[in-house]
Amino acid sequence: MNSTLVNTQVNERAEWFDNLTATLRTHELALETNTASPEVVNLYKNLMANNLDELLKTNKAITQQHFVSKIIVEFLKYLEGTLPGKLAFDFNDSEVLVWAEIDDNNIKQENLLSRAESKINAQFHAYGFDMETMIVERGDNLPIPNHYKVFKS
Repeated sequence: MNSTLVNTQVNERAEWFDNLTATLRTHELALETNTASPEVVNLYKNLMANNLDELLKTNKAITQQHFVSKIIVEFLKYLEGTLPGKLAFDFNDSEVLVWAEIDDNNIKQENLLSRAESKINAQFHAYGFDMETMIVERGDNLPIPNHYKVFKS
């Protein structure tokens, strides 16, 4: 392996550990001075108590928030600025649910939504998340289900 590459990797690793140590010390000071956020207090309380269940529960919530946000942003990019007339989202443990109302017989919009869903599923399935899209036509006169969060109406 090239010595420049090895030196770069060693330097990056050292910088990462330096940043981690600095973060831990900052958290330690915040805990000692009672200025830590409730999230930081709970994190260290659970770490020190070896409370794996709570740590994993917190990790699940953070992971879910990360992937759901990322999936919605990517989905909107895949729509190429062509949003349906109405658009809403919901999610559960492993799926982002999409409710989209399109104009009657708008095959182009329907195909765009289906293609976007397929791309999302190909991209995020390996992380345990998928997308399910419900496409309705304006003429169906269906309301957005009340558990969905309206993005566009």
